[in-house]
Amino acid sequence: MFGWAFSFLAAFASSASHAQSSVTLYGVIDTGVEYVTNVGPQKSSSVHMPSLTASLPSLWGLRGKEDLGGGLKAIFVLESGFAPAQGTLNQGGRLFGRQAYVGLSGRWGTLTLGRQYSQIFWAILTGDTLAPNIFAAADLDPYLTQPRVDNAIAYTFTSSGLTVAVTYSLGRDAVDSAPAGGCAGQSPTDWRACKAMSGMVKYDAGKWGVAAAVDRNYGGGGTGSPLPHSSQTDTRAVIDGYVKFGNSTLGAGFLHRINHGVQTPAIFDATSNYWWVGGSYLPLPDIALDAQFGHITVSGHAAGGSVIAARAMYFFSKATSVYVTAGRVFNQRNAAFSIDGGVVPPASTPLPGVDQTGAMVGIRHLF
Repeated sequence: MFGWAFSFLAAFASSASHAQSSVTLYGVIDTGVEYVTNVGPQKSSSVHMPSLTASLPSLWGLRGKEDLGGGLKAIFVLESGFAPAQGTLNQGGRLFGRQAYVGLSGRWGTLTLGRQYSQIFWAILTGDTLAPNIFAAADLDPYLTQPRVDNAIAYTFTSSGLTVAVTYSLGRDAVDSAPAGGCAGQSPTDWRACKAMSGMVKYDAGKWGVAAAVDRNYGGGGTGSPLPHSSQTDTRAVIDGYVKFGNSTLGAGFLHRINHGVQTPAIFDATSNYWWVGGSYLPLPDIALDAQFGHITVSGHAAGGSVIAARAMYFFSKATSVYVTAGRVFNQRNAAFSIDGGVVPPASTPLPGVDQTGAMVGIRHLF
């Protein structure tokens, strides 16, 4: 009665012998010790190890592909984020919380299904020279370093340096708590609830590049959520770019946001404008210097702020490096941005209107 199973295995083995496939294990382990001032109501100082990111977030993943013939390939990515100091999972405890998708790739483009990044993430990479460093201009909008969506369908087409891509989520997040931006996932009764959509156009010429993207999240998270109702939306539009001069890279960008939800008690139906400029310089092959400035304004709420950050890194090899990095956030009267992008808020959040400084020494290994 097991004849069908043996026939299937024989057919599978035969077909597999004609296909070219590969699986790659990769990862980053990056941590250190950081110091942050003006934490909480007591304006205390804290010395701790970060959990979310350092110079890069710690992660490991599997990336695979199989040549199906005729220019068609099957692809997959499983990527897990973790906190090296505790050995625990990030992204709400998901095993593969950073990415988990499978798809097909061919001359017509790439179609993938699963948990994936919003297209605004890939656009931001074009002009942001420092994030996801623990101290960076992205501390003014932490969403930009982690815009992932569940139940997502993504299509990407690239030709001669031009990339066009779209992502649509049937229900963006059923794992995180409502206050953290979680939603109810896929809804059978409300077509808008917890949906997300994004699109990107990018051109990369090698010495320079530019990208533009739009990202929209629909509400439906219920009580305690920044977007309680499905009629509420949070929309970001960004344009950014970079240019290279020898061993130097300059990057800059501008983002406009219309938020119909509730982000803090001081902000409702807020419109904000966020811009940044930064640069990287390699004075020697084994030394990298980075610096960045960012500023955000929130219309009518005195809830904006500025960030200045810098990093110096020494490369022992292509895989291993050590670094020192520092930053300072300047908060307006109603703003409480934290310089510490390495912990889950409100762990290091200052009081509204209070500035904050952070510094860190760390080590990073790529594999």
